Amino acid sequence: MLIHRRHTGVLALAALAAAGTPLAAQQPAGLTIEQAVATAREVNPDLLAQRNDQRETRAALRAARADLLLPSANAQADFGYTGSGVQRFGAEVFGVRPQYYSSGYYLGLQYDFSGSKLMQPRIARAQENATARRVEGYEASMVSTVAQQYITALQAGEQAAQAEREVARTVEHERLAKARLEVGVGTPLDLRRAEVQRGQAEVTLLQQRNVYATEVLRLGQAMGRSIPADTRLTSTFTLFEPRWTAEALVEMAQANNPNLASARANMSAARTGIRAARTQYLPSVSFSAGWRGSVYSAGNLNPLYDNALANVEGRFAGCMQGNQIAALLGQSPQSCSRFDVNNPAVADSVRSVVREANPSFPFGYERQPLSAGVTFSLPIFNGLQRERRIEEARVGAQDAELQLRAQELRLRTDVETALLSLRTAYSAAQLQERVVERAREELRLAQERYRLGAASSVEVTDALTSLRESERARIDAVYNFHKSLAALEALVGRSLR
Repeated sequence: MLIHRRHTGVLALAALAAAGTPLAAQQPAGLTIEQAVATAREVNPDLLAQRNDQRETRAALRAARADLLLPSANAQADFGYTGSGVQRFGAEVFGVRPQYYSSGYYLGLQYDFSGSKLMQPRIARAQENATARRVEGYEASMVSTVAQQYITALQAGEQAAQAEREVARTVEHERLAKARLEVGVGTPLDLRRAEVQRGQAEVTLLQQRNVYATEVLRLGQAMGRSIPADTRLTSTFTLFEPRWTAEALVEMAQANNPNLASARANMSAARTGIRAARTQYLPSVSFSAGWRGSVYSAGNLNPLYDNALANVEGRFAGCMQGNQIAALLGQSPQSCSRFDVNNPAVADSVRSVVREANPSFPFGYERQPLSAGVTFSLPIFNGLQRERRIEEARVGAQDAELQLRAQELRLRTDVETALLSLRTAYSAAQLQERVVERAREELRLAQERYRLGAASSVEVTDALTSLRESERARIDAVYNFHKSLAALEALVGRSLR
């Protein structure tokens, strides 16, 4: 039985009725199930939030690789100020020091290598893979939810169309009852009974229109984007006999089910964690190198001038004393004029030397020699912490493996159950189709007998009710088939249509 032979016109009619527009009005926008799924993949906020986790794991993988291959670099600068005053160290006094401004820099490289660092890229790659598989599983679940909701909305539209047909049938029955009353072969009770049934059919139609509009809005929510309540759902589905075997479907599911792939990725990441824990027994090596520079600049040069002049004056006194000794020994005296600070030229020269020796602040750095070092470390005993971490990693890996086995068993059971449900739904839809045909024939015969006066309106009313219920049951059976098929497709991880 091909459902698509009646879907397009029926759903368009239901959508127009829900919108309250005449048939001549412009048709509402159409939406296929493929468009609904594609929109959900692009804009569903929950899925986008899950995908954000992948950005984090990718950044962690890049950082782990860079940490393994590249040294860390550090640059720093400092600035300081020291006020003037008497400098003391314990009981010793070293004189008055002027105020100083200081600055310095440091450029350093640091590289650490260990077994744990060697394993970090593998761990990060395994975690990235596990996160990617988890996101794929969430996406598959979201796609299944959208597909199920799309089919549910289609079902509601079909029920609304059935309610429309039911109204038309009750209107026809009311017209016949009125005609019989006018010619004197009917009764007012028959007419009132027909009017009541028409009123009930109109109430049902109103409710079904509301259900259809509500399900369309829920479809928009599942997609992650609001859509109008009168949106036409244009996809069609075919009812067919499922001929797959359980083993073939289980094999497909084991190869394509995204949740099972996520469990396998988690198990692989847990096993990588065991290898990473064992690297704690390996030695580690650390290399560092650095360059330094500093400057100390006096803010007030007068104390430095005084100290320098005092030193030169002491040298002058020593020179004069030496000349006196040389004269007693009959030797030629030395020239002491260059130490005579009473000479303005000598004093200015001393001050000039002090000024030139005072570095400029803040960038007159004096570079220090390169410093470098290598450190080798071998862990010996750390209170059994390594053993505890290894055991924790083993337990985590074993738990992940057991969870994978449980999920494989659950998946096999779910696939076989879904296949049984699909076959049952197909058989039920076939049976309901035959029931509808018999109910139609029953209504035709009841109406014919009523026209001829061989039956009462109660018989027609019962036949109308029977047809209505059987049509609704057939719609439910057909769409239960498609819902079961969508659930089975979600389990096997691929389309089966």
